[in-house]
Amino acid sequence: MSKKKNAGHGFAQIAQSKNLPPLVLDQKWHHLFADGVKPKEVARLEQKVSKHLSRQGHLTQELKELRSVKNKLMKNIVVNMDEIGELGQETPRLQEDRRLITEINQRMESARQELEGIEELMQMDNSQLMAETMEYCYGIMDSNEKEKDELADWISKTRVELKKKVIRKEAIEDKNKEIYAYLHDIFGAQVTGAFDLKYRGEYKDTGK
Repeated sequence: MSKKKNAGHGFAQIAQSKNLPPLVLDQKWHHLFADGVKPKEVARLEQKVSKHLSRQGHLTQELKELRSVKNKLMKNIVVNMDEIGELGQETPRLQEDRRLITEINQRMESARQELEGIEELMQMDNSQLMAETMEYCYGIMDSNEKEKDELADWISKTRVELKKKVIRKEAIEDKNKEIYAYLHDIFGAQVTGAFDLKYRGEYKDTGK
């Protein structure tokens, strides 16, 4: 299903055209999943890219160590060249050093080839991870936009309704002030005195 959605949005094509560093190394990428929960496909691809990085680091360190050993063996051969006999025969030690260098060269070539393969796989999986990330994030933003529009509509309607309620409240207050003033004028303070305790303070701007 995710592949169909990606194809629809064009995220997969966009991701394939980009050569991004591994997303799992970018803390900002992790912040996209604030709750710490990632979609199943995102989590699966994250694990694959992480494994590629781990293997890449291991092979890089192995190549570094092999180069160091090879350099030492090369120096030993140069230093011990005088051990070659008159007939050009090498001593067992020199022969062993050359054998080890040949073995190291094979291991280094194998490691380099595996590294190239890992880089291709990581590029592919990282691109897929980018596409899935975009699909997930744009899905959230689309949902947020929909909710935002609904809230804006509710706020607009509520604002109109609130304005109507405020106008109605002010109209009621004005009407009560008017009635209270007329009662005082018509019946006098003695008749309406019982009501003064309730209304006099509230409508004291009537002047009565």
